[in-house]
Amino acid sequence: MALLQVSAPQLILFLLCPVAVSSLVAQTTATGGDSSVAVPHSQTTVEKLATAEMDSQPIDNSAYILGTGDQLSVRVFGADDIPDRPIEVGSDGTIRLPMVGKVQASGVSVRNLETDLTNRYRTYFKDPQISITVTDYRSQAVTVVGAVNAPGVVQLRGPTRLMHVISQAGGLKAEAGDKVLITRRLHSVNDSAPAPPSPALTEPNSSFYLKEINLLKITDGTDPSANLIVKAGDLISVPRAKMVYVLGDVGKPGGYVLDGHSSRLTVVQVIALAGGVNRSAAYGSTKILRPTTGTDSPRAETQIDLKKILNNKSPDIPLHADDILYVPNSLAKAVTVRSIEAAVSIGTGLLIWK
Repeated sequence: MALLQVSAPQLILFLLCPVAVSSLVAQTTATGGDSSVAVPHSQTTVEKLATAEMDSQPIDNSAYILGTGDQLSVRVFGADDIPDRPIEVGSDGTIRLPMVGKVQASGVSVRNLETDLTNRYRTYFKDPQISITVTDYRSQAVTVVGAVNAPGVVQLRGPTRLMHVISQAGGLKAEAGDKVLITRRLHSVNDSAPAPPSPALTEPNSSFYLKEINLLKITDGTDPSANLIVKAGDLISVPRAKMVYVLGDVGKPGGYVLDGHSSRLTVVQVIALAGGVNRSAAYGSTKILRPTTGTDSPRAETQIDLKKILNNKSPDIPLHADDILYVPNSLAKAVTVRSIEAAVSIGTGLLIWK
């Protein structure tokens, strides 16, 4: 039989079929519905991140460790001749103030600097009251990469927990996995002295600590301690989740995240997640397309009898990461493996479910 030649956008609509397209539109625009309907990972994560951040985010910004480039406003109450204009922590780690001259600021907390200045100004005032406000944070940067909406550098504004940093990076993408990797340098950012051992992080070598965080334990409330306080210089990596894809004549075509299912999904399970097959589906022509290496074909094609599997007359089949389960329409012409691969690569019209 001749193969149908179609463009990429036409192919995706063809693969999803009219029934599936209408189903996708309904799911995307619905504001309520039965709790059994799968909810996109990105939607649930926004709510969970907000809750976790409110529960755990510290409010004591006086513990912020100052560094080079930070700008401060130092106010000495009762000393009107001492202006409280912004002062920048210099490259030598100091600030210069009237009467007391140079004062070490880099590597010192806001609270401890207030105490130091209070003692210094006692020489000139009976009971000096010192207040320090950080007007611009420039020294305590962490880097967030991977499956977040706004990867890049985030400036810490005091003791800050992991969830808050991820929120500042735009939150997780739909295809984000359930685990986050924190890489921390053995030496602190503002001081060359070795940092004290961290019980929360492992030490794989002499240069870095590493920690893998399970986000589900934080968002589900089973392990709030996993919502660690992030340190300046940390690298936060959010890997893409392992996924399987269901295309064709099913209720909810798209990508399904393996991480939330103990990294294991079978044909029966993923068909259930995809809302079942439509009446017009060609059960006997269902295919599993699995990535291959070292061959001319991008995927190995295995035809299965989906009806027998669903009726428990044939063994259920476990799916691997990046597998495509393709359920064709009984009235549709054949499409090539490369065309199906292109549909997943382009991703147009596909939702990610978790």
